[in-house]
Amino acid sequence: MNKYATNPRILIDASYIRSMNADGKPFRVMCKQGGRIVLIDTLFYELCSTDDAEKYYPAAMRKLRVCPDAIECWTHVSKMWKVELEEKRPYGDPLRSEITKNMQRKLANNSHWPLVDINEEVRKREGNNDIVTLFQGFANWPQLFSEGTVEEIKSKSGHDEKVVQICYKIVNDPDNIRAVIDNIRLIMKKGGLDVLLNPDDVDHTWAIWHFGKSLLVMLCDSQKKGENAFKKISKKTEKALINTGHDLDYLTSLAFADAIASCETKGEMSYYRRWMFGDDSKPLISSHEKNEIDSIMKKLK
Repeated sequence: MNKYATNPRILIDASYIRSMNADGKPFRVMCKQGGRIVLIDTLFYELCSTDDAEKYYPAAMRKLRVCPDAIECWTHVSKMWKVELEEKRPYGDPLRSEITKNMQRKLANNSHWPLVDINEEVRKREGNNDIVTLFQGFANWPQLFSEGTVEEIKSKSGHDEKVVQICYKIVNDPDNIRAVIDNIRLIMKKGGLDVLLNPDDVDHTWAIWHFGKSLLVMLCDSQKKGENAFKKISKKTEKALINTGHDLDYLTSLAFADAIASCETKGEMSYYRRWMFGDDSKPLISSHEKNEIDSIMKKLK
């Protein structure tokens, strides 16, 4: 159970809410078990930035109406770790109280959901190149990847047990995480951020700890795909990195939740979760069936 709430917090991704039936029954099942339904702005971005947004965004909001009081809206992880860099303290609970109250009120009142409701900050997400800049700074770390290690993971499935074992070890090594945080600190300082944080003070209670892990995931994945440092990133690669960053938004936020609801069981995010958290924590709710949801929710209590 997470340290901030007594009820299990379930992070929802776009694939899960889009693929469920219009009645929103899976949310009702989670709420009956005491679950809190966690929404992050990456979810809103993904719902509102597709060609079928006019259809799927209001539909998603209607599904959430079955349990308005259980909804939580969270701070985006990039805001969290930037505060930590500047203020030398763990950010704490990501819950945004006022935005949560507003969301709960609108859901309870069956409000209309035009696309203009999307936060302007989220509209600009495609132009956010933090993840691209950071990846350029980290893409060639020979001390992490010996030639033998690269050969063991190269071109293999992310779910291959040997790959999971190797990448989990690299991603969760405290020395690696602190080295990544030090690089984040230096890169953001060059970008003009007033950075005060000492990486030696950071542990798993900080958002930047888990963001550092997510960057290590990107590095492992680049090696698995046979990609080396990107000296000059093409538009195609930049787009791919931004999309990967969306997956890692969810997984960095998952560090503060108890489980994630996602139908992405075979893609990158599914094995990224295993590399970051292993198989014994942060369970995946991939089903919309009551019995399967009940079973996982009961284990979280």
